[in-house]
Amino acid sequence: MTSAWYENENVRNRLVIFGRAIQGVAPYEVIIEPDRAKCRGGSCSFDRRRITVNPNIFEVPDAEQYRLTKGLLVHEAGHRRHTIPTSLPPIIREVSNILEDERVERLMCQEFVGVRWLLDRLSERFYEETKPIDENSDSSDEVILYFLQLRWATRIGKPIKGGLSARNRLLWEQVEPLVYEAWEAQTSEIADRNAAEIVGVLAVPELRIGISTN
Repeated sequence: MTSAWYENENVRNRLVIFGRAIQGVAPYEVIIEPDRAKCRGGSCSFDRRRITVNPNIFEVPDAEQYRLTKGLLVHEAGHRRHTIPTSLPPIIREVSNILEDERVERLMCQEFVGVRWLLDRLSERFYEETKPIDENSDSSDEVILYFLQLRWATRIGKPIKGGLSARNRLLWEQVEPLVYEAWEAQTSEIADRNAAEIVGVLAVPELRIGISTN
């Protein structure tokens, strides 16, 4: 039986070295974890000082999985470099993380021009696999899904799949400035603050769908 590409020690070592190097000074431990029960996609644990990524969350050829794994490492390194961990209510934390995902990726692209193509490929894959926005639904979750998809679509120059209902378009007009401000912010405190405002506008007590990248 042929072993998976990420089980090759040399390949894993290259990914670990890359994942540590892109973090900068005092890098966290890097774990390549293919078990989805342990890691659904990627995570940055500030408590454990550990970055973990799953190399096979996408069903694509091995070479593309390798590139997407590097993209995940760049993304999580962005959190390591630019996110300040705070204690927030679960729903605000979820929304803040969605805003923060785009903010840290933009900062990583500014700091390391050579990683842009990796984040482009990662965005393209997430965009391809995300479901269209349900324009027949008035659920506020659709607005959150909208700006999650918007960040991927914007990066790769694609249109939003689906659309918002009339009610949700009005809600989007209210939260849109908060989303863009968080994306361009220099500190993660802005993402936290704006997430709290967005949750207030949308009146969502909890997310009923798993939509976080991190």
